[in-house]
Amino acid sequence: MHIPFCVHKCSYCDFYSFTRYTPADFTPFVEALIRETKSAAAWLQAHRPLKTVVTSIFFGGGTPSLLPPRQLQTLFDTLAEHFEWSSQIEITLEANPETITQDLVQQWQELTPINRVSMGAQSFQSRYLKTLERLGSAEKIREASAVLRANGFTNFNLDLIIGIPEQSVEEIRSDIQQAVALGPTHISNYNLTLKPGHPLFHQLPNSDISADLYEAAREALGQHGFDQYEISNYAQPGFECAHNQLYWSGGDYLGLGPSAASRFFWDGVFHHRKQITEQSQYLQQESFEVRPFEATTLSETQLEALFLELRRNEGIQLELFQEKYQIDLMKSPRLALLEKNGFLEVKKPTLRLTAKGRLLADTIVCELIQ
Repeated sequence: MHIPFCVHKCSYCDFYSFTRYTPADFTPFVEALIRETKSAAAWLQAHRPLKTVVTSIFFGGGTPSLLPPRQLQTLFDTLAEHFEWSSQIEITLEANPETITQDLVQQWQELTPINRVSMGAQSFQSRYLKTLERLGSAEKIREASAVLRANGFTNFNLDLIIGIPEQSVEEIRSDIQQAVALGPTHISNYNLTLKPGHPLFHQLPNSDISADLYEAAREALGQHGFDQYEISNYAQPGFECAHNQLYWSGGDYLGLGPSAASRFFWDGVFHHRKQITEQSQYLQQESFEVRPFEATTLSETQLEALFLELRRNEGIQLELFQEKYQIDLMKSPRLALLEKNGFLEVKKPTLRLTAKGRLLADTIVCELIQ
């Protein structure tokens, strides 16, 4: 569920969001999202009935925590009416720390089934928060985490960013130490990515420094009891993000809201659908069918699946991968060399990246599937 409202648009953010709105804009947006939800459910029931229950719901942004709790409640009521949920469903809401208040979190508990919160901390160093144009502070991150825990949201994630210009290994370790002290069950550790033309693009660290920062973060998180289960994600045992695991394992997901993406594995290939990426047009849309699903080719599906599934530390189950995607990775002409050079590890029935390989994951995928 994509909620596009933001207090401030950070220049490094590639997600569709906007800051020019008033509280009166929430109601027509929620009405449009409800129309889309109902239309999507009807279309799927008529054309591609779901074979499993819904295992996760993720409200991403923008800043979903800006949406009034009563309107979140209305959305959840609609979802529950039109889709069957797993009894163990994970329901995540993204939030910026500066939006978290005692009253807001209490209303989430009272009015919604949210059971996981993901907060964008990014850094505990004030100068890097300024570089990233973040409105919050280290103190606000600490306050928001305390409010979540005090009100029963003990399952929460903190996002951190590495590779900020001038950032040092010591500062990475300090950020992780401060994040861990707040009691999250999950920490995401993303590398700062900027497009050419961004004022900071030429100040980004080179590949060797980036690798040092990444390894320092991985080591520090491991020392604090957070297991790496995907290239950029770490969790205490049992708290891996179910929603993201679904992305990386080639699972099906329905995206609702402006700019939201959907993917379903139908007829042996992935089918994708991208919603309108413009709020005014989205509000006028009446039917889910206006934006069709498009099938990828088999080779495109294989590349996407390998790119995603190899990101997980547990790697790929070779026989299951071959059965689903019609490709035998053991026959790759580059496999032996990649394994010999320490980038891949083959222990049947599994193929996975090594710690060294995770530093060059995209390149290795391209090598493996050529």
